[in-house]
Amino acid sequence: MAIHSIRQQVVKGVIGAMLAMLTGGVGSVALAADDTVDITGFAYSPRELTVKIGDTVTWANADAQSHTATADDGGFDSGTIGGNASKSVTLTAAGTFTYHCRIHPQMTGTLVVAAATPPATDVATVAPGSGAEWGAGLFLGLATLGGLALASRRFVRTPEG
Repeated sequence: MAIHSIRQQVVKGVIGAMLAMLTGGVGSVALAADDTVDITGFAYSPRELTVKIGDTVTWANADAQSHTATADDGGFDSGTIGGNASKSVTLTAAGTFTYHCRIHPQMTGTLVVAAATPPATDVATVAPGSGAEWGAGLFLGLATLGGLALASRRFVRTPEG
């Protein structure tokens, strides 16, 4: 492996380690989910669905007749969903929302929208004033200096004699 390539890998490793430490380690990212409510036989299935803020709910109409998914409080409205078609709504507020079909008011459902939870990480929490943050800062500083020293080291060729 060429010296230049080794140097690049060391620099990338040091930068990656610094970013991981500064951002709290490598954790999972909470992504929005897509959930489906089937409309069949003039009913929503499931009749109650729990999702998180930012999730998208799709109502898939398997009936030949058109339907809607309209929040009782007006918070969302899918508009008319034709037979064998679907419409989606992205939820932006937490709460419990009852909804109905504007065309067939006997059709009802409930969406429970929970606040998004932060991703779990396996990074230990350091209590302020415990002295541990000083040790972590020292370690990070020494690792950075060591990485920079390795990355910037010049290799001198000796003249062949």
